Amino acid sequence: MLSNFAAPKFDSGTTRRRGGIRRSVGACAAMLRRALPQACVLCAASSGDTLLCPECADAMPRVGAACPRCALPSSGGATCGSCLAAPPPYASTVAAWRYAFPADRLLHAFKYGAQLALAEPLAAALVDAVGARGAPLPDRIVAVPLSGARQRQRGFNHAQQIARLVASRLAIPVLAGLRRTRDSPPQATLARGARTRNVRGAFCCTARLDGLAVAVVDDVMTTGATLAAAADALRDAGARRVDAWVVARTLLS
Repeated sequence: MLSNFAAPKFDSGTTRRRGGIRRSVGACAAMLRRALPQACVLCAASSGDTLLCPECADAMPRVGAACPRCALPSSGGATCGSCLAAPPPYASTVAAWRYAFPADRLLHAFKYGAQLALAEPLAAALVDAVGARGAPLPDRIVAVPLSGARQRQRGFNHAQQIARLVASRLAIPVLAGLRRTRDSPPQATLARGARTRNVRGAFCCTARLDGLAVAVVDDVMTTGATLAAAADALRDAGARRVDAWVVARTLLS
């Protein structure tokens, strides 16, 4: 929507200039990464133009045989009993890593230390995990939203930073219609039983998604309550399928 409908040339010109500035900044950043030697953020060894050296990338805690629905450990990768008894609203979960050292250090530095450059290796790991799953890609990608107050306090939405990079790498449009309808205590401060109640009905989707498959992106999945609440909102908006994509999965739900 134009901020001044009587001056469309001014608004559209501003939009084009802003887009050009963002592209120029991105191109300069990529050039600097190639030109300057990069040290691995974990071990300080040379890592070329990436933030993780190959050795540290290979040493990240991988998800082994897991339930395809919730990504918790499962013998032979079969659907676990909990998901058979009470299927979550998301059809599957893709997790790049287990939430263990040193993945937890990277995620903590990114989320709470505002080291936004770490979104790149986090997104790259998630893209690799999605590719390894080999399932059809969704029609849209959406990040779990923060409340307005929490985003103002933190200055950015960590899930959105990851989702944008993942969407760019996979050439999938980003959905901007998922909203948090109320502020609530951070999930990390609550016991397991309280987490579901805390986010029940906390999201709505302002876009129609009839017949579309959607992947909802977050940094860490613990109980799955937040992703389930987001999936409910997306399905209420008409999504035919919702998948959960997370960088890391805790082993205790």
